[in-house]
Amino acid sequence: MKRVWIAGAVVIAVAGIVGVASFLFGARALATMTAPAEDIQYPFEKGGGLVHVAVEDVFMGIGMLTGEKQKGDSATALTGSISFEPMSTKTQARLQVDGIRLIERTTAGEEGRIFELEKVYDDAMEHGLEPRLQFLVEKGKLPFVWENGENDNIFFVFSDIPDNLSEADLVITYNGKFPGKKHIAYYEDRLPVKRKTYVRN
Repeated sequence: MKRVWIAGAVVIAVAGIVGVASFLFGARALATMTAPAEDIQYPFEKGGGLVHVAVEDVFMGIGMLTGEKQKGDSATALTGSISFEPMSTKTQARLQVDGIRLIERTTAGEEGRIFELEKVYDDAMEHGLEPRLQFLVEKGKLPFVWENGENDNIFFVFSDIPDNLSEADLVITYNGKFPGKKHIAYYEDRLPVKRKTYVRN
């Protein structure tokens, strides 16, 4: 009888410990879930959330950088986008994107820190399929080529953008080969952005 009581006491004690641990873990998880998050955006100074760039007979739509920051995070992952849209179904344009960088603008108007991309992916890759883009060195890395003549969206990710990056230029460098043109044309779009933060409960 004594042994049964001891065994019962042990079971009760273990159950109590597990219950307390579960309560504490649950409380911590709940606190994490309910901690206010911040939506981080870098809209364009001219264009807001989307800028359109015409490159010969191709439209590029460049979407602003967005991300989510949890309380206590020191940096934020940001995702932007570029859409490619030919003006004609007969378009045989070839665009090669060589660089996408975020370059800080200091209060003195000078260039500061430079942030490089972590990865690039398209709609197909997002769904576990082979990319429609052509990656020239490594899948998911720059440079990549768009030349299929169809509407496509690509997404690019900066992994660690610090909170104190208030103003910057999104700089996209690329080249294009177009029907009827003998030579490759080189381009650089420098798009000023400013940080905005929205707190969510």
